[in-house]
Amino acid sequence: MKKMHLWLLVLAGSATLLAGCQQRDMDDDDERYLEVIGEYEQVTPDAGYKLNLSYNGPMELRQKFQKWVDSLQQELPTMVKTNDNIYLNYMPEQMGKRVTPNMYQVGVTYMVNVADSATYQRIADQLLKRNIPFSLNMMGTFIDPAKKAEIQQQMLGKAIENAKTKLNFLKGDGSQSYEIISIEELDNVAPYGPEYYEYNRRMLSRVKVRARLND
Repeated sequence: MKKMHLWLLVLAGSATLLAGCQQRDMDDDDERYLEVIGEYEQVTPDAGYKLNLSYNGPMELRQKFQKWVDSLQQELPTMVKTNDNIYLNYMPEQMGKRVTPNMYQVGVTYMVNVADSATYQRIADQLLKRNIPFSLNMMGTFIDPAKKAEIQQQMLGKAIENAKTKLNFLKGDGSQSYEIISIEELDNVAPYGPEYYEYNRRMLSRVKVRARLND
């Protein structure tokens, strides 16, 4: 029985020693790696605008608004109608009146992308000349998809350069080198959310870079 007890103690001690060695090996291995976040943020260059264009008014002026919108859509084919409704502001029977066509109101909304503020101003001027009830709001930043892809590639490169600067600082010894083993693109709207970047006309690129230190 004593021999069995002694053998178990030896086995337990060996297991503890082995686990300790494995932990040290893992710790040593972790010390051979660095991981950083690279970032690059800039004002969106030469960006256009996303506009919300709405008509809210009497039924009798709808055709006048629609005729103008049709002509604008020839110039800006990416316009998209997002809302169209006909409604009454009150129940006529509650006022002791019968329903007639001139009681109806119309609401129509379009999303419009324009290249610059000059186009926005021209649309506003045209509407003001027509005496149509409307609203025209800037809703964010618009960049041509092909141009946006090009800008994103450039910004990713600069975010990686930022990560390399951090790695050079963290590795300490000037003679020591490292090898990048993985690059992962991260959420580019953290921490403020997409609205911050849309309305402040900014773009952000973030990457996670993992590197192995060389001997």
